[in-house]
Amino acid sequence: MEDSKSRAVVERRRMAFSGCVFVAVAMTAQGELADDPEVDLVGIPEKNKAGETFDDLVFDAVMSTIEGLPKARRRDPDALGESVRRAVRAVINEHWGKKPLCLVHVLTV
Repeated sequence: MEDSKSRAVVERRRMAFSGCVFVAVAMTAQGELADDPEVDLVGIPEKNKAGETFDDLVFDAVMSTIEGLPKARRRDPDALGESVRRAVRAVINEHWGKKPLCLVHVLTV
């Protein structure tokens, strides 16, 4: 049986309360986007109070974060993933007041 403080239990509670965001980003070895990022939201409202869709808000946050990073950080999958994760959590917190679990997969193609 899982201890109530184990990582799995903590993450499951966060997902139940705040939802989850999955982001997949394909980058070239030169630090350029190979294609548009894929964003999937689970357990998050469709729109904020102003009527903006969270899909669009998150996608825009991902794009502006990637475009704002220097090329060296774009070529580092861990640094890129962490920057995107923080930006996604911040934009959802700003519009909904909750910080979801956010999983970012960076693929180099």
